Amino acid sequence: MFNFKLSKTMRDVQWSFISLATASLSHLLLRIVLGRELGPSGLGVYTLVFTIYIFGTQFAAFGIGAALTKYVAEFNDDLAKTKEYISSGMIGSVITGSAMGIILYLLSDTISTNIFNIPEMAYLLKITALCFPFIAINKAVLGALNGFRSMKAFAFIDIALNATVLLVSVFLVLFLDMNIFGAVLGFVIPTIFLGLIAIFFARSNLIYPNKTFLQNDILRNVLRFGFYVVLGNSIGYIYTNIDSLMIGYYLNETDVGFYAVAAIFIQGITLIPSAIQRITSPIITKNHAKKEYGSIVKLLKSVTLKVFLISLLFSLFLMAIGKTLILTIFGEVFLPAYLPLIILLIGYTIYSTFMSIGTFYSSVGHVKLSYKVALLSAILNIVLNIAFIPKYGIIGAAIATSTSLVVLTLVHFAIIRHFVRRVWKLKV
Repeated sequence: MFNFKLSKTMRDVQWSFISLATASLSHLLLRIVLGRELGPSGLGVYTLVFTIYIFGTQFAAFGIGAALTKYVAEFNDDLAKTKEYISSGMIGSVITGSAMGIILYLLSDTISTNIFNIPEMAYLLKITALCFPFIAINKAVLGALNGFRSMKAFAFIDIALNATVLLVSVFLVLFLDMNIFGAVLGFVIPTIFLGLIAIFFARSNLIYPNKTFLQNDILRNVLRFGFYVVLGNSIGYIYTNIDSLMIGYYLNETDVGFYAVAAIFIQGITLIPSAIQRITSPIITKNHAKKEYGSIVKLLKSVTLKVFLISLLFSLFLMAIGKTLILTIFGEVFLPAYLPLIILLIGYTIYSTFMSIGTFYSSVGHVKLSYKVALLSAILNIVLNIAFIPKYGIIGAAIATSTSLVVLTLVHFAIIRHFVRRVWKLKV
């Protein structure tokens, strides 16, 4: 008899992939609707607002989700300890989320008028600021579930959020004709609603913050760890999205709309490595705690090779049919997105290998390395964008991003190789 029962790891990857695939599909369908209804200019404004929103969530969540993934996985056998960490994380997420919401609300006029010269963005950013405390709670809960490797519940929350964003946005834009305002409300309302729902999944691991609880260092540990995570994540996010922001600064919202279409297809190449990263993170953390370094190296080699081959095949396929897809889905007006798409595929094909193990530094207790490398890469990307965008437009932005992604990947693997050979004393 054949045994077709999936292992725990494969089931986790499956659920992680489903949640990410749902997110990408929802994102694609929504951009199709917005592109057709709002045109390149409207899609460009929405992309700028959404990019600022996603960047803001890095600070709103403050890396607490990643911290909970690490500590919950590390203390998985100590229920009392995990409850203290999860409760501390929830308290911290409310504080950081509220603070970031206030900051964005106060800076919305400056960002809209002085940086992008699009005054109508101001009220859209003020509305966006309302949902930061709730997305912070959501990410804290997801981090805890990831640490427990409760990927089915993790996927449910993630899928519910993305599906609701799609449905509400389409309803407000298509049926109520609310245009960009409706599109922004389309992600603000579901974010608030699902942030509250997420608490339900963490309720059994929450404890009342008594005096002893408040005097210990757990909340401080979570925030300290989260501080370095948010530095790395926010720099990394700037690194991969600075092109869109700088296109908005140097060019206009229509060019942002063209570039956004190229970025939509790029999401397909990040699906599998992003899904695998959610699983490699707790596995590496647990193996590191047990000092099973050989198992970690074996995992790294196997995962990165397989991810590279899959990404390469997907990129070649997308290069072949990309122009047809853009014409069929978005129309001829969006054809300027095709060449940037080809250029971006080169960089992301190579970078996808590191994406699959992207939490390596934090998983082995060297979280500071992630933001240091990300900072150097971000500086390189910004310099290249400044040099190329004014001269070559959105094609220059794609060249800058793709070049810096290749450099970033090489630097990461050089550091990991040095770390494994010098710290763990293993041959690679």
